[in-house]
Amino acid sequence: MRRSQDVIGLPVIHVQTGKRLGTVCDLLFNEQQRLRGVLLECGGWMRRGRYIPAERVGSFGTDAVVVDSEEALKALDGEQSRWTGLLTGQHHLKGRSVMSDDGNELGAVENVYFHEKLGTLLGYELSEGMLTDWRHGRKVFQPLVPLIWGGDVLISPSAGQLADV
Repeated sequence: MRRSQDVIGLPVIHVQTGKRLGTVCDLLFNEQQRLRGVLLECGGWMRRGRYIPAERVGSFGTDAVVVDSEEALKALDGEQSRWTGLLTGQHHLKGRSVMSDDGNELGAVENVYFHEKLGTLLGYELSEGMLTDWRHGRKVFQPLVPLIWGGDVLISPSAGQLADV
């Protein structure tokens, strides 16, 4: 299980040449809440975004994301515009409230936890505000079923496990 904060900011390295292809600036998830790729820094305001599909990532290391081919780099097109990023996009996850279906707010998303081999989203690190985070720490919410990613808030249609980080 990996935390988004541990991957964002890592260099992307071509394993055979040692060439740095870019830096991970976000994780991209589809409507089924599966990891679809890693977004790389764009490098300029005129260039379209680039990403590496999750299936082309060789490994998510502690110091770099490794790929085996420069052809793994893809331009963002129409299909990817529907994907959701943690930090980027119209409906990014960070900062959005997570609520139970009975109307109780659980906190705001700060990070996500995902399984790097399967690409599944496993949990959400939630903040209840800076002071509460400092005094009590953040919580990790692991829902039993995928959350409903609404326009403004994320809804948990069933209970889940809420644990301290």
